[in-house]
Amino acid sequence: MNIVLWTLTFSAVIISLIKSKSKTQEALKLAWQKFYGMLWLFLVLMAAFALAITFMPSDLLNSLIGTESGVRGAAISVSLGSVSVMPGFAAYPLMAALKSQGIPYYIIAGFALSLMNVGIVSFPLEKKFLGVKVALIRNILGLVVSILVVIAVKLIFNE
Repeated sequence: MNIVLWTLTFSAVIISLIKSKSKTQEALKLAWQKFYGMLWLFLVLMAAFALAITFMPSDLLNSLIGTESGVRGAAISVSLGSVSVMPGFAAYPLMAALKSQGIPYYIIAGFALSLMNVGIVSFPLEKKFLGVKVALIRNILGLVVSILVVIAVKLIFNE
């Protein structure tokens, strides 16, 4: 699937270059500037989550979001995940680290989904490009889906 997306993207850029080289170069330059501007925030957040999971004592982590934390743990994980939007390739290693600490699947599912679908930090950027209504609806739906998946995974895995 990824190869298809890369091929389509590359093809679209080539077609755009053929149609208007100057506009394509301008668009690529703008995209790079936006990407570079957000990159530092993304890297800082990813490093902060990784360091917190790595260096937080296991007993503290388990008391906050462990097996016995229940609804409170699910709420904490969904809330922490909602801080910033992060792509799956960055989120999955964090989820593996949580699982290695003995965190239940439903807590991990809530954290992962809210991490990939809800973004309080990225809301101003979304608002700018999508508008307030669309950005708000997208974030609320992401939060609702995260909560529903927490419930479903808890029931399926009987945790």
